Amino acid sequence: MDNFWVLTLFQLHIGRAELDRLILTAMEDFSSTGAEEFSLSEPEVDALLGERSYSGGDLPLEVIGEVEESMESGPQTLRFFFDTEMSAKSFEAEVKKNYLGETQLEEKKTADWNSEWKKHYSPIIVSDNLQVIPAWMKKAEAEAGKLFINPGMGFGTGSHETTFLCLKLLVEELDNSKLNEVLDFGSGSGILGLAVFLFNRQSEIDFYDIDPEANKNAFENARINGFVDLRFRLLLPEVRDQLKQSYDLVFANILQNVLLSERDYLLSRVKPKGFIILSGLLNHQVDEVLRSYEKEVHLVKHHTRGDWSALLLEKK
Repeated sequence: MDNFWVLTLFQLHIGRAELDRLILTAMEDFSSTGAEEFSLSEPEVDALLGERSYSGGDLPLEVIGEVEESMESGPQTLRFFFDTEMSAKSFEAEVKKNYLGETQLEEKKTADWNSEWKKHYSPIIVSDNLQVIPAWMKKAEAEAGKLFINPGMGFGTGSHETTFLCLKLLVEELDNSKLNEVLDFGSGSGILGLAVFLFNRQSEIDFYDIDPEANKNAFENARINGFVDLRFRLLLPEVRDQLKQSYDLVFANILQNVLLSERDYLLSRVKPKGFIILSGLLNHQVDEVLRSYEKEVHLVKHHTRGDWSALLLEKK
């Protein structure tokens, strides 16, 4: 791919739930390879943090929440990435038909990709024991509790609420659990499975995704973190039958329709007394998914962030 297209939407006045639906529409119906949100300018963020006397270091979750609330109350600016001009223009037409705002479509060289997303990607503090750090910020010396991610085009960075919530459940609820065998189902950048290696380098992890590029990205992130000598496999649908019979933990950070359609398969991969983390869910979708799964599991923890949810379930 020599070029890609960037569609920027300015002054978009929509709520959080509608914004999330717009992003899902771009991904599912128009083949967008990624999306970025940046609704507050840097001076506006600085002004808000300045009111609370924060000038650096880790921010408390309540302050992060205040920044997010301010972002959601004002006009939104979003940037979408596409592999083809046709997909970008089709999505632009769809947006103009349904929303008020301004659009700008630009063609970019693939070599410029790094400079596009590096501007808007910063460390993510999940807990005292886990931070997700951009790969280009890695230092020469070892840094405990830090997972370095080079997200590539269209794969997870840890910034989305659902990924953050999965990581939070891992470090807060499963830190003392025996996780010898782990499945990251719909693994993308590999961020969830790789986080397990930070706490147990003896784990055996299977990364499963439908996209070969995702597996390449996951392997690159394993290399960046020094995990290539650990025990993991990168699997595609054509070798799905090579997945293990059961796992101590299954991550499934995907969409509601996939969680429902793959329900029997996912549950069959969880050991008795093992765990499954379901995410990619809007808050209003939780009850339906729980009803589908509840005969074989019980709910351990339900975390929310904004309009998104993640569920930690234990198999009966």
